[in-house]
Amino acid sequence: MSDAETVTAAAKLSVRRYDGVAVLAAWLGVAWIELANLQNASLLLFVVPPSELAVWLSAIALTVRLAYRTPARRATALTTAALLLVTCAWFTNWGLFHPASYWITHRWAFNAVADGVREGRIGTSRGYYGEFLPLHLRDLSTNGRAAVVGSQDGKPVVFLPQWVGIPDDAGGYVYLDAAPRPDLLIDLFGEPARVAGGQHLGDGWWYVLPGD
Repeated sequence: MSDAETVTAAAKLSVRRYDGVAVLAAWLGVAWIELANLQNASLLLFVVPPSELAVWLSAIALTVRLAYRTPARRATALTTAALLLVTCAWFTNWGLFHPASYWITHRWAFNAVADGVREGRIGTSRGYYGEFLPLHLRDLSTNGRAAVVGSQDGKPVVFLPQWVGIPDDAGGYVYLDAAPRPDLLIDLFGEPARVAGGQHLGDGWWYVLPGD
């Protein structure tokens, strides 16, 4: 091997090592934001979701670039990109900005919450901010909790907040295993709202904001 080829090979190896370190650092960042469970509190609701998405997309881009340098190249990169984008779509909560599409794409998780409410496993805590959801469902709520914010005919109205105001109020997904009466009021952490005034999603689910 000539000196030029040796230098080129060493340079390529150095680049691959750098890319590997960058990918590792990026995914450590993703792990941190997921484990930290940063809340969409007050004005942070305009900062936290875009920042989380940016961290995810950076990690995906770096990983795809590294995959493209493997012998399979294009096929590996495309497969990696597809799998990671699906993962990103699952863990990144955009319900704050488009409630209906998030509810549709995460339907099985919302169904699991509804099943838990009907079976008495979710929606039994009377703590003001509720109880923690099962770990695999916590991304449905900005604080990882399900709170009881009202009742109708003995059935709890369960709230999954997507944002929480400071010092009070909140908005998010509401579940009731019945058709809500027009005058049914709930307490969105300090602000009243009518369930029937919110956006009806289906199967007992609504997206409700203060003042609805």
